[in-house]
Amino acid sequence: MKIERMFAIVVFLLHKRIVSAEELAEKLEVSKRTIYRDIDSLCAAGIPIVSHLGKNGGFTLADRYQLDKLTFSDTEKKLVMDGITLGNELFEEQQLANLQHKLALFQEEHHASFTLSNATLHRDIIEQQTKNKIQQLLTFIQHEQAIEISYVAQNGHFTTRTILPIKLHLQNGSWYVEAFCQMREAYRFFKLTRIRAMEAVEVNINQPLPTPTTERPVKLEQVVLQFTLSEHGKLYDFFTEEELFIGPEHIVATFYYDITNDILPFIRMFGSKVKILAPTWLQEKHLEEIKKILES
Repeated sequence: MKIERMFAIVVFLLHKRIVSAEELAEKLEVSKRTIYRDIDSLCAAGIPIVSHLGKNGGFTLADRYQLDKLTFSDTEKKLVMDGITLGNELFEEQQLANLQHKLALFQEEHHASFTLSNATLHRDIIEQQTKNKIQQLLTFIQHEQAIEISYVAQNGHFTTRTILPIKLHLQNGSWYVEAFCQMREAYRFFKLTRIRAMEAVEVNINQPLPTPTTERPVKLEQVVLQFTLSEHGKLYDFFTEEELFIGPEHIVATFYYDITNDILPFIRMFGSKVKILAPTWLQEKHLEEIKKILES
């Protein structure tokens, strides 16, 4: 549309010293004649566009002309582009990709400061399934749509829940949806990989006031683990320098952990290269789990 095209021309002129009619026509995919007509319309509207003749000529804005509310510094533009890049890589959202392309037109060059292949430790096929669920849930959240989900609890128990999704969370390498659960009449977190099916339902769910807090109760307890020296490099993915004591034969990690979360899957990840030194109840629980595995 003409108005959008004219706005784009103003943004181009705000961010470049001189822009030729050829460059504008190529960027906006119109003819040079159309560009000249748009420039005339902008001048008639009071935009102080200056025309420069010659080989390196083109259009520019008067030196003191500013449009502060629509302009960004180079640092701000980079932050916006990096944020959109992150969102696009996390969600593979087509609208974000389109926005990324449009904003890139207003910069001569943009190099992302980072790249993000996978936000989780899932296999590629599970990662893609999770991204598909994220897109569905974002639509439901936007329209405040109640949904029915088939959900598998950690113990393997299947349930069908009617929920009103509120917000998505990326926590400890896994995606969760925070939602008001009609059955429990309370706010709950549901892990996306355990949601096996979801569909919109025409149900009115009244949320209690005040709005939910996303903070979970935390119960910290000191945990002491002993690792073989071969795990040294890997441990810096999980522990700080202060939490590690590196001895001649072993590495001891002493840290505080929220025991409302199950730490055993993390410990089992190290196999025979880890030993639980404390607390005692965690040692016993670990042994029970090993016995169940051997008996199965």
